[in-house]
Formats: sequence, C-alpha cells, structure tokens
Amino acid sequence: MERRTLKEKFLLFLSGTLLPAVIYLFGMTWKVRYVGRENADKVGKPAIWAFWHSRLLPLVYFYRKQNICVLTSKSFDGEVISIALHRLGFGTVRGSTTRGGARSLIEIIRELEKGTRVAFTPDGPRGPKEIAQIGAAAASAHSGVPIIAAATASNKYWKLKSWDEFKIPRPFATVEIRQSEPIYPNGRSADEINAELQKMLDSVTALSDNSFKRN
Repeated sequence: MERRTLKEKFLLFLSGTLLPAVIYLFGMTWKVRYVGRENADKVGKPAIWAFWHSRLLPLVYFYRKQNICVLTSKSFDGEVISIALHRLGFGTVRGSTTRGGARSLIEIIRELEKGTRVAFTPDGPRGPKEIAQIGAAAASAHSGVPIIAAATASNKYWKLKSWDEFKIPRPFATVEIRQSEPIYPNGRSADEINAELQKMLDSVTALSDNSFKRN
C-alpha cells in the first residue's frame, strides 16, 4: 500500500468534504443556459462526451448524479479529483493516454457496453492546453459510440494560473453549456475521429465565448 504524507492525507480529506461543498455552493447560484442540448438528447446512452479540462467545473455541477463515468489520471491529483467526483455522484476510471492507457480504454469500453455516458478531457491531465489527445477518439473507434463535444463559458469567472488556465465561474454568473452535433465514428480510424473532435471542440468553445462577448 502506498504511504501518504500528512499533507496528502489532508488534501484527500478536503477532496471528499470541502471541494464538493464549494462546488455545490457556487453551482446553486449559477444561472445556466443550454445550447444544443437536443444533440446530446438525440444520442442518448451510451455516449462519449469530450470537453477541455479548463471548462469542466460547470459540467460537474449540472450533470452530477446522472450515472456518468469520468476518466481521471492515475496521479495523486487524479485521486483527489476522483474522490470529489464520487461524492458528486460520478463514476471514475483511473488512467490516461500515457499511464494505464490500454487498461483504462478497456474499462471505458465496458462502461459504454453497459449503456453509460463516459466523459473525457482530451487535453488532460497536463496538456498541452486544448490539444486533443487520442483517448476519446480511440474509445469511439473501438466501441462505435458517437462523441458529443461540449464547452462551457460564463460572463464572470476567475482564471487560475495553471497549465490550462482553469476557469471558475463566479457566484451568480450566467453559465452557458454548449453541445455539438454528434461525431459518429463510421468505421474511421481514431486519428481521423480525433481530427474532427479537435475542430468541433475549437468551434463550440469559440461559439460559447463569443456568445458573451456579443452581450
């Protein structure tokens, strides 16, 4: 068993108590508007959702307790996130495209076969920022399940000095959740699907950001 430092134990404790509470408190004040929600409804379950790491927080709040499984890394940071996600009603698969990739892909496909929605941050866990790695596309290619590219934006937010410039909508912000037309694998390779996913994520993210600039 891996031994934890006192600091790590404290952070793990906070991830299961304070972090979910803060997400709830912030989320309860947000006003949400959905764009393209019918696209996700059309696909139903199973489905693969993909969104940039920096934009995940509103999705975590508004889609909690809906039998969604999230891919999280095997790092300590991934463990912290995984505990918080479990408290918010998500399932998790631990792994990434670089660590435990093959095994985590098998687990993801098993979840899809059970009719689960699976969520990826294709540029996570450590970047490069907004460059799609192959994981979501590989899951789609192997399972035949379509991908929905999602983006979030808000009119008021804090931006962290992290690798992804993580965005936290401020209390009482208006949050937009935008979902793309489905990306169907149609027998294509993971690389081909990933190229389309990159374009779709870039598009929905820009559209969400611009929707607030026009206001």
